Amino acid sequence: MTIRKAVLSAGVVLALAGCGDDPAGQGSPQDAKRNGAVYDTADMCGIATDDQLKAALGEAPGTRERRDTDSLKACAVDGASGDFYLFLTLVRPSSGAAQQVAYDKNAAQGAKSIDASTFSVAGDGEAYVEAASGELVVRVSFVYYQGGGSITDGPAVVARLRTLQEAITKKT
Repeated sequence: MTIRKAVLSAGVVLALAGCGDDPAGQGSPQDAKRNGAVYDTADMCGIATDDQLKAALGEAPGTRERRDTDSLKACAVDGASGDFYLFLTLVRPSSGAAQQVAYDKNAAQGAKSIDASTFSVAGDGEAYVEAASGELVVRVSFVYYQGGGSITDGPAVVARLRTLQEAITKKT
């Protein structure tokens, strides 16, 4: 057997064994994080400090209301003015976090990529950042109550939300 044939044979064996590069791009460092169990004990109303919430809201946080459902862990945090609130959510999708974020991004009007696992949306009355974190999806939303106002600087709001989303992601 020539060296060329030996190298080709070794390459075929490695490819069939699943070693080497992932040409389909299906594996990623985000997928390797096994954090699904965090979901079972997550408290979204306690996951961020008052200072982190104030930075994201642009004012002091008001009341926090837990809004967990069968499919997500969530908390609504009012701004002190009562004009808007943050909505913090954590989801453990059955389809996988990366797939869920890709689906949500595709379905969202005006979605903008932040990185490979994160996107944002900013409109008149709502802005949010959504990211895959291992087996979980973290979303941080800023929402005006009806008649409460509108977002005039979407990029600045998204930047504040991104900072909070990153802090939450570190805890998941």
